[in-house]
Amino acid sequence: MSLYQPFFNGNIGVVDLTSLSAYTVDLPWDACREHIGGAAMNARLLAEYESDSLVFGTGPLTGSFAPASALLVGTFRSPRYDHLCHVPFMLRSGPELKFSGLDYLVIRGAAKEPCAVSAARSRVRVFPLEDSREKPVPELLQLLRRSAPGFRASIVTGPAADNDSPFASVSIGSHGSFDKVGLAARMAAKNLKAVLFNGIEGLPFREDHPALSKATEKILQASGSFTNKGFVSFVRKLENGGEAAKVLRGRLGRNRACYHCPCPCMTYAGFKKPGAGAENDGLLLMDHVGWAALSSKSDDALFLLQRCLELGLDPRAAGYGLREDGPLREAMHTIEKLAAAGASIDEEDYPSAPGIDARTYLLFGGGITPLASGSAWTDRVAAAMILGLCPIFTQIAGRLDRSDLLRFLSSDAEEIKALGERLDEQIGMLLEGKIPDEEGRGTGV
Repeated sequence: MSLYQPFFNGNIGVVDLTSLSAYTVDLPWDACREHIGGAAMNARLLAEYESDSLVFGTGPLTGSFAPASALLVGTFRSPRYDHLCHVPFMLRSGPELKFSGLDYLVIRGAAKEPCAVSAARSRVRVFPLEDSREKPVPELLQLLRRSAPGFRASIVTGPAADNDSPFASVSIGSHGSFDKVGLAARMAAKNLKAVLFNGIEGLPFREDHPALSKATEKILQASGSFTNKGFVSFVRKLENGGEAAKVLRGRLGRNRACYHCPCPCMTYAGFKKPGAGAENDGLLLMDHVGWAALSSKSDDALFLLQRCLELGLDPRAAGYGLREDGPLREAMHTIEKLAAAGASIDEEDYPSAPGIDARTYLLFGGGITPLASGSAWTDRVAAAMILGLCPIFTQIAGRLDRSDLLRFLSSDAEEIKALGERLDEQIGMLLEGKIPDEEGRGTGV
């Protein structure tokens, strides 16, 4: 039995949008052994299909008892940057795909009309989604609940993608995402409005996993990694993050963490809509980088963020497109124009983060909160994107040795060492922008 069989279902869902058909194939265990999972295995699968295909995949630790095992990765060739990109999705995205009975989902071709893809009970289906174009994300989700009731996680696009805005961003439900590299544009070109997951099954992980999980948390507690929690704590770590945090004073509610994450980095915020009287509204703050850019331009940043999320527009791009301290009406007009592809901004000023190579930052979605810099950021984020862990958490958990995470895959010391060496190989291949072939070698993209 393959080392990885307890951590995967052994199923890949394949969707052909051109014919509106879907089927499943077996996960190749030899390839899984070489590439481990997540972004590395996604790239391997992408090499088998057309270059405009899209792959959603889990890592071996996705959905496990390992801390922050929430990750799903979307891999594609970015139409904005013309190289391979891997977008991370947290909350419950990864476990819901894996617990649907599938480990990877390959989407090829393009539909003539808007459609959606659903994964549940080890099967995939594709169905038309009439009257979905240019619907704000909340309205699209209502339509999806009528068309495919019961889904537990979703990745959707909004009007910005329908209008071919270069600043469109996919959304996890209505909460936005770290997609700042064109995944929404790739979905729009396929006429794909949504990908839905319904995870009602599970996997029989090793009996020692709960104890390993508790031991890992003790290491983190002893290191002080849990001292700071919530959205604001992480915003403050960004360049000029102090000002972005001040805007949220008195507006914050409860914190929220992703699947099996012991350190929440998201927080609900309440606000009053301009002209709405006593009525309050609220949203989940998840995108630290996007908030920092948007909040620097307006006191009504929460209201503007809500509109960005409704339109499926990257808040970071919106922040760079606004005039500082401009009136609310002008800011809203600018956001609407950006979403309608009627305005442009200079992307040269914002594609990276301090201390991180621009291409590497974009390689992993362009929105992962930079809590470290240089090789510390690169190595931990890349490892997370392969193993199936949250890349924000792996930066927080700096005191965790890599072997502390690989112990969830094996209890054998020699096997852990070999896994670490293989992980380093796959990280190097990802950073070089290469697609691994069937023999594990890298080929240029």
